[in-house]
Amino acid sequence: MKTKVHQTAEFGDLVVTAFDSAAQCSTDPAEVSRLARQMVMHVLRHARSTFAWPPDGTHLGGRYLVAGVED
Repeated sequence: MKTKVHQTAEFGDLVVTAFDSAAQCSTDPAEVSRLARQMVMHVLRHARSTFAWPPDGTHLGGRYLVAGVED
């Protein structure tokens, strides 16, 4: 049986943790960066699908717009 733990953290803490974990898997800086990015994006995608977005126009037609950047 899996137990889900939900924690609140600063975004910077997430990035640092991702880079620390990635650095344990590789010594190549490009690979560490790629792995850290994948981890951060995974967490952000999960958070986006878990939490409801406010009806302020940030969700338009299945796409999220933040500061003029589409994902």
